[in-house]
Amino acid sequence: MDNYTIYHIHSDISNLTAGTGADSITKYTDYIERAKELGMQSMAISEHGSVMNWIEKKKAIENAGMKYIHANEIYLTQKIDKDDEGNPIKIRDNFHYMLIAKNYDGVLELNDLTSKSFNREDGHFYYNPRITFDELKSTSDNILMTSACIASPLWRLYNKAYSEIGIKDREALREFDDLLNWMGDNKHRMFFEVQYHNHPQQKKFNQMLLRLSKELNIPLIAGTDTHALNREHAQARKLFLKAKDATYGDEDSFDLTFKSYEELVRMFEEQGVLPRHIYLEAIHNTNVMADMVEEFKLDKTPKYPKLYDNPIEVFKEKINEGVKKRGIDKFPSKKKKQYFDRIKEEFDTYIKLNAVDYMLLQKHIIDWCHENGIYQGYGRGSVNGSLIAYILGITEMDSIKHKLNFFRFLNPDRVSLPDMLNVA
Repeated sequence: MDNYTIYHIHSDISNLTAGTGADSITKYTDYIERAKELGMQSMAISEHGSVMNWIEKKKAIENAGMKYIHANEIYLTQKIDKDDEGNPIKIRDNFHYMLIAKNYDGVLELNDLTSKSFNREDGHFYYNPRITFDELKSTSDNILMTSACIASPLWRLYNKAYSEIGIKDREALREFDDLLNWMGDNKHRMFFEVQYHNHPQQKKFNQMLLRLSKELNIPLIAGTDTHALNREHAQARKLFLKAKDATYGDEDSFDLTFKSYEELVRMFEEQGVLPRHIYLEAIHNTNVMADMVEEFKLDKTPKYPKLYDNPIEVFKEKINEGVKKRGIDKFPSKKKKQYFDRIKEEFDTYIKLNAVDYMLLQKHIIDWCHENGIYQGYGRGSVNGSLIAYILGITEMDSIKHKLNFFRFLNPDRVSLPDMLNVA
C-alpha cells in the first residue's frame, strides 16, 4: 500500500509563535492518531518557529508505532543590522523555511538555533522568533531542509527581483542568486517543496521549483502545510482567525486539512500544474527524506551540573571542612565514632547513587546565598535526615541529635532523585 510521510504540519502550539495570527486549533495528538489510522510509518509536527513539547511529541509518535522526525518551520530574516547606538534595526521581513534534524546532533543544533531565534534583545525576535540568512547558511549536514511554502525566501525574493517585463530589483536578484547557489552547494540535504493548493501563486511557485529542480538537480518533495485535522477543525480555525481579526490572505484557495495518500495524489491532480510522474515522485520523496533521518533515544538518567573535575575529592574536602566547622572533630571518642560512621554510610550512598554533583551544587547555591546576605531556613523535607547536608551547611538540622532517618532522603534500594527544599 502506497503511503507518504507528513512533515509540514502545524498544531495549536504554533499559535504561540504566530504573531497576531492564529495557526491551528488541532492538538498534535489528534494528528498522530489520524496518521496511525492511515498506516503512516513516520511523521513530524513542525510548528511555526518552535520545537515546543518536542519530547512529548516524540513519545506520542513512537507510542503510535511511527518514527519521530524533529522539525521546525523557522522564520527567517535577511540580516540584523545595528544603529549608531548599537541597537538592532528591526525589519519585519519574516520568511518561512523548513529545517529537519537528520540525527540527534541535528536535534541539538536545531534546538540551539530555535533558542537563539527567541532572543528579544539582539533583534532575533521581532513579531516572530527568527534566525538570519547567515545563520541558516551556517547549518551543518546534520540539518535537512525544504524551501517551505509561498512565504519562502525563494518565492518572495524572486517576485521582488522580477516583473513581467524583466528585472525590477537587482539587489533582490543578487540575493536570490546567492540563495540558489547556496542551495545548489547543499543539494545533498536540500528539497524543493511543492504543494497542492490551488492558489495562483502556489501554482506558479510549483512551476518555478520544477524548473529549478532540473537545473540544480535538487529533488522535489510534497509538502502539505497542514493546519487542521479535518473540515470541522478548518472551519473552527476560520472562526479563530476572525475572532483575532487576523488574516493570511486568500485562504479559500488553500485546503489545509490532513490528507491521506489517495487524497494527496488527487489534490495534485486537480491542481493540474505538475506532470503525474513528477508529483508522484515528490510524494515518494517524503519517504526518502524520512529514511535519511536517523532514529535516536533520549538519555533520561539523572543529570547534574558538574562544577568540579574531581567531584569526589572536593566532596571529601568540604565534608572535612564542615566537620571542623561544626565541631564534630572535638566530640568525645564514642560520639565522634557515631558521627563518623554515619558520614561514611552517607558518603558511600551519595557515590553509589551518583548524587555527589547534586550535593556540591546545593552547597554552591547556599554559599552564594550566604555571601549575598540571603539565609535559608533550618531545613525542610527529608534532606534533614542527611548528616552530610548539615555538615556542608545546606541544612541546620543535626540528624543524629534529632534522630532523623537519612534513608528517607536517599536510599540505595529506591533509586530516585534527591529532593531538597530550602526556604530562603
